[in-house]
Amino acid sequence: MGLSISAFAQEIKLNPFQWTMTDVASRGLTKEALFKGMDTEFVKTNSSICSNRALMWANDFKRDHNLDTGKIFIFFTEKKNDDVKFKVWWYHVAPVINESGNIWVVDAGFQGRNGINEPRTKEDWMKYFNQGQVCREIKPNETELIELMFSQQTYPKYTAYGNHPCYYMIVPHTIWTPNVLAQSLLGKDSSGKPVRVERPAIVERELMEACVEAASGKIGRVFGSSKKKCEEYVAK
Repeated sequence: MGLSISAFAQEIKLNPFQWTMTDVASRGLTKEALFKGMDTEFVKTNSSICSNRALMWANDFKRDHNLDTGKIFIFFTEKKNDDVKFKVWWYHVAPVINESGNIWVVDAGFQGRNGINEPRTKEDWMKYFNQGQVCREIKPNETELIELMFSQQTYPKYTAYGNHPCYYMIVPHTIWTPNVLAQSLLGKDSSGKPVRVERPAIVERELMEACVEAASGKIGRVFGSSKKKCEEYVAK
């Protein structure tokens, strides 16, 4: 029978964002191949901010494969953390892809011994960063939890939604930071001023800012050495 591979596409819709994640299998791609192809040379994984490299990787997926992907944000709560490496983080974000109707996290920033060397389920990914515990999903109508994204601090250990080690939300790949995410859901900024945030595509200005940080070493940021390369990257 002459059925095309796209006939078996299993798209995933993200509400309330009106966003559909492409089934990579319908494009003849696999999660393993996409993970292996993630740029870890131009993107400085050992020194960059997670939201910046995640935006660049999402842009690469769209530019190179025309994939509408997603991101998973995890928000940590106030607690002692024996792992000093993650102790000061209040959030982390990484790209997610849809393969045959299943969500996989592709976080190429932690490869190496005992690291993340392959795509992971969202549960396994959460456990890696949270002492073996999974997080509670934030629902679009849970305003109190969403407003905490403006604080740039760890979430309280106890909230109106119970006692949870962390919280997470899966969003379109066009969402850059927790601040942008909160604004898009609440329709207001941190001061309460009404705003309208629409992200049908990655914003070029945000991509440029993300690139300048993520593609530079600490010294390079001081001298702006990555600016020209980033202008070329964004223009592709």
